[in-house]
Amino acid sequence: MIAHGDIATANDVLARLDTDQTWPADTPAPLLAYLNATSSLPADVDMARIHRAQAFFTRFGLQFGVSLMCRSLPVLYAGKQGGAQVLAATGQLTNRFERRASETLRFILNSAEPGGLDAGGKGLLTIRKVRLMHAAIRHFALATRGWPQTAWPEQWGMPINQEELAGTMLAFSTIAVEGLRTLGVEVSKADEEDQLYLWKTIGHVLGIIPEAMPDDVGSARDFWQALDRRNFGPSPAGAKLAQAHVQFLQSQLPEIAHGLVPDLMAVLLGRRAAGYLGLQQSHWWSWAIDLMRWVFRIKRKLADSSHTAQSFVEMYSEVLMEALQKHWASADPGVPFRIPDTALHPVTRPAPASGPQVQIEIQS
Repeated sequence: MIAHGDIATANDVLARLDTDQTWPADTPAPLLAYLNATSSLPADVDMARIHRAQAFFTRFGLQFGVSLMCRSLPVLYAGKQGGAQVLAATGQLTNRFERRASETLRFILNSAEPGGLDAGGKGLLTIRKVRLMHAAIRHFALATRGWPQTAWPEQWGMPINQEELAGTMLAFSTIAVEGLRTLGVEVSKADEEDQLYLWKTIGHVLGIIPEAMPDDVGSARDFWQALDRRNFGPSPAGAKLAQAHVQFLQSQLPEIAHGLVPDLMAVLLGRRAAGYLGLQQSHWWSWAIDLMRWVFRIKRKLADSSHTAQSFVEMYSEVLMEALQKHWASADPGVPFRIPDTALHPVTRPAPASGPQVQIEIQS
């Protein structure tokens, strides 16, 4: 449809992909075959492991939310060879960051919540839409001029390629679990392996070939370290995305807590990855981050308490996640993703040096 210029029809298809509406009789046969192939998981998937992983995700939903927003998502902006460039060029993660963050978090939540990957589940419906969104973005990235070598640089590989997709699945599983531990959550090896299994399964539906995904947590860490060495580093696009990310999270918190956002991101990302994105820990909020870790460790004991520490978490972490939850649950979370009818806008200028409050100028 896109190759033949039928953008309107392609957008109509995208709008229906994450719904359970009946498809019309004139639906193209290749699309029907895709819908049938992605309507349920393969028969050999261990659904007991999937359900255990989803239950664990739900049990630590608040902590996962903080780890995903302050570690898993921003670390992907450090992909200096194609990853951050595609995200920034689409304009979806800058001018409309709130909408795009909502779309990404909805994809994660729908997939990781109990029942999301059962036949006809919300997760499967969302994944099949995201997969075709990726295909559309690949098409436009390759057709766009204005990259560092005018055409898409060959050394970057295919846009949204298998390596980048596998890295994203690890960011949402192994890297997110490491964030939980940094926040003070005890995670068993079995639970960590189940999280990886969950996202490997999601990756399969998303189009990742089995050979591209690591077998276990140990090989996942090796994969991530190799990806870090080869592809992570500073870039103008990554810095722009990080700025937009900080601004969005700050907008969800009371003004007095705005300084917590870059400090928490710097702690969870680690010094090197944070440095790639232009983030530095000020240490002003170190006490609050340490207190958050302590609260997460004993949160169950404080469930019925009015302790000051519990109030702290409710004021900051839970306020943030409740605000994001409104976007996940909203019947109208904003303008949905639409395939553009013009070329992408590559980001080639360095990020301004005035810090995370700068106005983002990328156009979609």
